[in-house]
Formats: sequence, structure tokens, C-alpha cells
Amino acid sequence: MEKQVLIPTKIPAQVLTIGPQYKNHRGGIGAVIEIYSKYSSGFQYIRSHKPGTKVGNALLFPKTVITLFQKLMMNKNIKIVHIHGASRGSFFRKYVCFLIAKKLFDKKVIYHIHGGGFHVFYKNSNSLVKRQIKYFINNVDCLICLSVQWEAFFTQNFSPKRIEIISNIIDYPAVYRSTKKEKELIFLFLGYITQQKGIFDLLDVVAKNKEKYQGKIKIVIGGNGEIEKLSRFIRENKLSAIVEFVGWITKEEKANWLKKTDVYILPSYYEGLPISILEAMSYGHPIISTNVGGIPEIVKTHKNGILITPGNLAEIENAIDFFIRQPDQIKAYGIVSKQLVKRHLPNSVISELVNIYNS
Repeated sequence: MEKQVLIPTKIPAQVLTIGPQYKNHRGGIGAVIEIYSKYSSGFQYIRSHKPGTKVGNALLFPKTVITLFQKLMMNKNIKIVHIHGASRGSFFRKYVCFLIAKKLFDKKVIYHIHGGGFHVFYKNSNSLVKRQIKYFINNVDCLICLSVQWEAFFTQNFSPKRIEIISNIIDYPAVYRSTKKEKELIFLFLGYITQQKGIFDLLDVVAKNKEKYQGKIKIVIGGNGEIEKLSRFIRENKLSAIVEFVGWITKEEKANWLKKTDVYILPSYYEGLPISILEAMSYGHPIISTNVGGIPEIVKTHKNGILITPGNLAEIENAIDFFIRQPDQIKAYGIVSKQLVKRHLPNSVISELVNIYNS
């Protein structure tokens, strides 16, 4: 186990965080908030969304609004409201929270945008919603985005008072030592099961190359979403010997899979800065992913992974074949991954965030 660097400071109690459920979370934003809560001197938090039905969340949000009123009225010590959000429903919920915190209570507001599809959400919105988006982004005290690419998008389309790049945060991996026993190379995918994440592109490649991949690789898929479509595809294409779907996995199960994985793969169409890629890098794995969002800032082709074009099946196949032909590169690329991911560990990210709070 590597020696962990001590956290230089903690998130102050004067900050109120608003975002989706972080205990037993099922998403990247929840994972980020969970780590922030761990390194806080007195974490104050309001849940705006939880895993479940649309009806359940519609009933939850009025409670969120009432709790926000109560906290800001009763606790004069709160100086900053840090709102974590994404697109569509998340935007509208956070817009209400922003109006309450900023316009009614005159608090400093940070809007931390995570969603990889925010540019699509903005482009496809009607004129009224576009005005709301612009008003929100242009009037918060600080806009936080995840990468240089996202900073360029927000500065080109909006006029934020202040914009900062804060890397997505991951916790220190518990164990670095591999527990791999399988002879096949394990390619791990974790995420929402949908075409947008590129999982069905990956399965198309495997289905067309069954004979070539038989006995050489295993694709392990963890997540939720279009599970029936996934199961049907595996069944109809007779891929069970190559593809294993393990369902939604817990934090402990994820750590176990990361310990015995060879290559992490995420052929996604839209991303911010995926937590899953950062976690895989922290366990010393090479990455196959797409040149979207902030991914090119952490995955360097033929240094710690291979970048591909979204939807390009030939490039997915070539990337998989590269690691089959040159398995010695897996360890070499993994070493680079562990070096590149250090700036996403708590000692680095928390310091940057606290500097923003203090300023």
C-alpha cells in the first residue's frame, strides 16, 4: 500500500452543499460529494435528488426547498452555498436553490457543473430556458467546471463573473496490489447502461469478433440502466463466454474488480470528467476512452491509454487488439496513469477548493 499524503486542510463548516444523495450514491456527483463530506470540518448538506422514481423526487424537492430556507434563516454562520448540478431536471432544481440563496438571503453561490451533456442541453433548449441558463451562470459568484475544454465552452457561450477549473476528486485507493487470477485480459466498464456511454458499440465489436476474442479477453460490465436490452444482446449474440454483466456494484465490489482488471474501457459519447476513469487510473490501469469532455486531459494516447472517436467501432477494436498483442504495455501504461491521477486525489483537490472558498 502506498503512503497517503495528509490533507493540508478541511472544507470549512461555513459552506452549505446542495446536491444529489451521496450516501449509497449511484452517480459521479454523489461520489464527489461523498469525498468532500469525508474531508470536511463540519459538513453541511441538503439532498436535492435521490435514486428512485420521478414521482419520488418530485415529492422530495419541496422538502429540499423548505430545508434550504430553514438552514439559511437559522444558521447565520453559512457564508457560501455550493451547488452541484448537471443538465435537464438537475438544472431546474438548482436554479430554484440559486434564487433562494442568492436573491433572498444574499449568500455567495458557487455553481459546480458536472454533467457531460450540458452543451447539448443548452443547445436544444428553447429561448426561455436558454435565458434561465444564462442568468444562472452569469450571476453566480463562481462557476466551477471540470476541464479546460469545459472552461472554453462556458466562456464562449456565457459571461460568468468568475470561472475556476476544479478536477474531479477521487479517494485514495485502498489497495494497489493486483488480485487477478484469470488468464484472459479483463476489460472493465462501469457506468449507466445506455447507448450514450458507448456500451453497445463495445458489444457490437465483441459480437463481430467472437472467435478472435474467445479465451483472450473478458468484458466485465457493471451498472444499471437499459439492463434488459443489454441482457438480450448478450443472449442473442451468444456472448456469455466473453461478456459478464455483474449489475450495480457496491464500493467494496468496485474495489475488488479494479484490483483484478487489466484495462478500463469507457467508449462514451459525452462526458465531463468521469470519476470511473480516475478511479481506474488510481489503481494503475490503462484506459480506452473517447476524446470528449475532459478525458483528453487525463488520458494520453500511447502513454497511459488510447483515445478513440465516439461511435467508431474500428477504433474500439484496434484499441482492444493493441493490448492483446502487447500485454507488456498494460503495466507500463498503468504506471503513467498512477502518476497522472495524483492531482485528483484529496490532498490536491481539497486545497484548491478551500482556496476558492477563502477568496
